Amino acid sequence: MVIWIIGKSGSGKTFFAKKIFEILNKKKKCFLIDGDDVRKYLNYDLTYSISDRKINSRRIQDLCLYFEEKKYLVICSIQSIFKKHQLENKKKFNKYKQIYLNVDEKIFKKRKFKLHKYRKNVVGKDIVFPRPIKSHLEILNDFKDYKSKLKKIIKFINKYI
Repeated sequence: MVIWIIGKSGSGKTFFAKKIFEILNKKKKCFLIDGDDVRKYLNYDLTYSISDRKINSRRIQDLCLYFEEKKYLVICSIQSIFKKHQLENKKKFNKYKQIYLNVDEKIFKKRKFKLHKYRKNVVGKDIVFPRPIKSHLEILNDFKDYKSKLKKIIKFINKYI
């Protein structure tokens, strides 16, 4: 099963993915794939252009598929700005659940984000973050009371594993 956690940079994807992994890895073998880590260790040859972002997304899909085929519960945190890839995920993976971490625009603008002022082609600044195709679960992250949001996510995932 692949849990695809998506949202803008700074929406809490990595934070929630790590928490989910800590909880679920105790009862089922899990693998955590973070888009930033994949870019750092495997896709360092890519830029942040749209074409390279597509390649990055495809490689992450393939990595998720590999671990799903090895019977891992895959928890993947990625911006996932390509609706085509979201649709493909529903066909590509044996079991697939998409969780969208939405952030109110006012809250989002108040937060500081890593590297944003230094990089070009930043999603949410230079590239529009498109509202994702129908997610299985949407969480409005206001950066308060993360435990109740985490509990809701875990309860949702537990229905399918």
